[in-house]
Amino acid sequence: MHNKIIVINAVKVAMLAIFSLICLSACEPNAVPEKTQSVASPTDNVAYQSDVLVRGVYGPFMLQPEQIQQPEQTALLRDLFEGLVIYDPQGNIIAGVAESWKSADQKTWIFTLRKQAKWSNGDPVTAQDFVQSWQQLAGSANPQKQFLRYMNMQNAAAVLAQSMPVQQLGVQALDDSTLQIRLDKPTPYLPKMLAHVALLPQYQGATPTTTNIISNGAYVLAEQGKNQLRLQQNPSYWQANDRAFGQVIYQQITPDMSPSRLDIIQNSQQGTDHISYFPQLCTYFYEFNFRDPLLQKKAVRNALSAMIPSNIVPSQPFMLPNGISYLPDNMQFEQERDFEPTVVEQQLQHAGITESQPLMLRLAYDNHGLHAQIAEHLIRVWSQSDLIRIQADPVSYQTLLEKHAQGDFQLIRSGWCADYNDPSAFLSLLHSQSADNKMGFSDPEMDHLLEKALSAKISEQERTALYRKAIARSQQEYVVMPIFQYAMPVRIAPSVAGYDLTNPTSVIYSKDLYRLNLPKSTDTK
Repeated sequence: MHNKIIVINAVKVAMLAIFSLICLSACEPNAVPEKTQSVASPTDNVAYQSDVLVRGVYGPFMLQPEQIQQPEQTALLRDLFEGLVIYDPQGNIIAGVAESWKSADQKTWIFTLRKQAKWSNGDPVTAQDFVQSWQQLAGSANPQKQFLRYMNMQNAAAVLAQSMPVQQLGVQALDDSTLQIRLDKPTPYLPKMLAHVALLPQYQGATPTTTNIISNGAYVLAEQGKNQLRLQQNPSYWQANDRAFGQVIYQQITPDMSPSRLDIIQNSQQGTDHISYFPQLCTYFYEFNFRDPLLQKKAVRNALSAMIPSNIVPSQPFMLPNGISYLPDNMQFEQERDFEPTVVEQQLQHAGITESQPLMLRLAYDNHGLHAQIAEHLIRVWSQSDLIRIQADPVSYQTLLEKHAQGDFQLIRSGWCADYNDPSAFLSLLHSQSADNKMGFSDPEMDHLLEKALSAKISEQERTALYRKAIARSQQEYVVMPIFQYAMPVRIAPSVAGYDLTNPTSVIYSKDLYRLNLPKSTDTK
């Protein structure tokens, strides 16, 4: 899997949450087949009952991970299916089907499944269900199968290349309740990766029809209608008594529909009332090319970074400042880089830059929308110095990708989105041997910190301390030039609670939500 998000559609950036590449499928979306039964409409009274939640979705309903094209479409799958682990409302990993897990060396992991976990038809959820589901994923045309390689699963690269059978994939059922996962290298953050939507299990008994989907999540599909799905509580779910909403209605939003008739709309594209912005595991920054002799000089990177004002980007609610680090805010620590006033002219002169021999750099960026606005602002700021000459290099998105892959740049617009909530998802970019390190950054101290963080012999506290040092190192060396962190607009009715505005995962389970008893005079819709 590839986290790079040099792909950002600037035209839709205010509306669309940014997926990592693994979540962007080339497949055409397929709508759920319609039935003749009538499903309660959001205009009907049922939508206003205290135990009915109505969720709006702009695109078609997707019941297979490979069909997902928008982040809000994953909510339906997560309501119907549950993986080994899930997120709590704050975005932390907690037990799902797996009640516990352990590893002695961070390479071989044992997950113990809870015996109460059942499919909606009453069959037990077994370790073999996960084995077969992941083997099916590996042998499919689903682009999300690359996540198996990204999580370092043993033999995943060979299996995906079809040089090994799927049975050689590093996952095995030791018995009905015990799942073993073998990795190619120590990966202490593996449990945090297992909440990915591609790893949701599929029922391995009789093939379900579109009208009889067997699932293991908090809800089951009860009815399908035109532009609507109705879910009801799954009586076989292991937390059977821990859901406030008895029904969840998924409503496909049409152009003439008022969003005020819905309880929750992730990635909201309409209106401004009741909109909250959830931070995302997704940041926007510029990369330096460390192969360039000038940019190898820390003084040059320092000077360029120091000239960037905090208000470099247009004031938009979906753009959160991320200070001096390119990591999301929730992954940063209180410790900041020691404040040292930077005299730009002195820094540049220290690097051998003079008026007669100015710093000449090429800035590559997308030639449209927000990307162009930010780049043009950067150029204006840097051009205020007599020691700096910037050549604009606006190109198409495809050309930008090619330039980045080939190392054909000095400064280039970039970005990063994570598939799991852990600093390693961002810091891995900085290892000298990382396939995603296209800027040529190579620092023995950084490599040592990141490699030591993978050791099975250290505690979680020690690992956190190592990440903290790695982040500080990236700041001290001005490795990248951070611009902002993305936020997702979510419209939530005032009567709905159970979510946390600091959750950076974009995952909001219906089972965690409940309705407040607001005064009758309050218009919640």
